[in-house]
Amino acid sequence: MSLSTEVMNEVAPVKAPASRRFYQPELDGLRFYAFLGVFVCHTLPLEASFYRGLHLPMPWLWGATAKAGAAGVDLFFALSAFLITSLLLREREETGDISLKLFYLRRILRIWPLYFLVIGLGIVLSHTVSNQHLQWYYVAGYLLFAGNWVHAVFGRPESIAFPLWTVSIEEQFYLVWPLMVKTLERRGLIISSILIFLLATLCRIAFVLAGVSGGYIYYGSTARCDSIALGILIALFADRLPKLTATARLLLVSGGLVGWIVASAWLTDQPGPISMREVPGRLIIALAAGVMLYGCLYSRSKLLTGPWVVQLGKVSYGLYLLHLTGLLLAKSILHPVSGAALLATKAVGFVLTLLLAFASYRWVESPFLRMKDRFARVLSRPI
Repeated sequence: MSLSTEVMNEVAPVKAPASRRFYQPELDGLRFYAFLGVFVCHTLPLEASFYRGLHLPMPWLWGATAKAGAAGVDLFFALSAFLITSLLLREREETGDISLKLFYLRRILRIWPLYFLVIGLGIVLSHTVSNQHLQWYYVAGYLLFAGNWVHAVFGRPESIAFPLWTVSIEEQFYLVWPLMVKTLERRGLIISSILIFLLATLCRIAFVLAGVSGGYIYYGSTARCDSIALGILIALFADRLPKLTATARLLLVSGGLVGWIVASAWLTDQPGPISMREVPGRLIIALAAGVMLYGCLYSRSKLLTGPWVVQLGKVSYGLYLLHLTGLLLAKSILHPVSGAALLATKAVGFVLTLLLAFASYRWVESPFLRMKDRFARVLSRPI
């Protein structure tokens, strides 16, 4: 058999039994709430002075709560690491091996179509809309899946493509972790994930001591990988973790939210000067994301598994990547000038984001998702 024939056989469509589909609907619900946190952070003012002007009690708390929504990104990272690790472990258990070629093909079909569409849209808008600026080095970073490091160096671009930096981190994770799951036994995977968790804290300390911009802590892969490590550890111990009561789940999720808010209240904004408070602050946010993931795992609460929230979770990739586009459209349509008009614009932006995400899922993502299932050795969420 020739080498080319072997390669074709390796990537030929496979048939995975649908009855053994790995799918936990509560994680779709959690994924939607992670997006909702990010949306709140990108739409509500983060400064306590704004809420003080509204004569609200404890204005710092309102600002910190809005700011805490950004931690939805950490929850996305933990969720992604949990799901990818769980699928890889199940593939190895059921087939005796892990096909890296099929894994990367599935990730390409899932991530790339909408990802590159948003890059293209960002380029077009940067040449047609006055407040959209996407310089060439951001585009180059996104194309090379190193956009997060470009953000660390140059700061946030004024572009609807801004959310793509998180996809860069996930793609870097996908590049390395499947090979480790393929080659390491359970003990090696546990040790590796613990080292990844410790790496994040050590890198944050190093960045603070070096006096670099806070962007390196906020956007750097090595400084944001502790939530990924926690997702891996939860996947490795999922069948051994204690079963939770409804009260325990509520306490874990509530405690995680409190951790996010408290940490966000005294974290400095990137990309300005940073202090050592960034080290425990980011650690608390990552731990809170892991705690919330564990608290929601195997839950059957309608808040997580109700049909509407599961459906929203299914389109959360589009919601996340397109929400700045929805907000930009709303602003272009309404031209807000007052506080009430601004609030209405945010609401319209949310509705437009929903419409864009559902359209993307149907006409951009689903055709590739159906192709992706053809190459699955372990089926995951149904389309």
